[in-house]
Amino acid sequence: MHNAMTSTLSIAYFANHDLLGVVSEEEYEKFKGQLLQAFQEEWPDATISIDDDEEVYVEIGGITGQAELDVRGRISDIVNEVIDSGDWQEEEEDFYEEEEDETRDVEEKDDY
Repeated sequence: MHNAMTSTLSIAYFANHDLLGVVSEEEYEKFKGQLLQAFQEEWPDATISIDDDEEVYVEIGGITGQAELDVRGRISDIVNEVIDSGDWQEEEEDFYEEEEDETRDVEEKDDY
């Protein structure tokens, strides 16, 4: 009956701007979209929602015990991966000098 279990998994993730520091509304919405996509790739059969709240927290339905702990741990990993990827950031605002240096190096290599 494992298949029935996976199809009833529900994940509600509550996020807020504090996760990302000072970001624009566009960046925040883009972040949430990428997060939703990442969750759906990880749990294609689950019902997933991402909402806003004062606190960052997760509500998981349909599983208990170790399975729930595993999902919670994986959610944390995915959130961190999406945050660290920085794909949701506006291009022109480079907060990190390191990243600017990396792109400069790439440009130099491309100069034939």
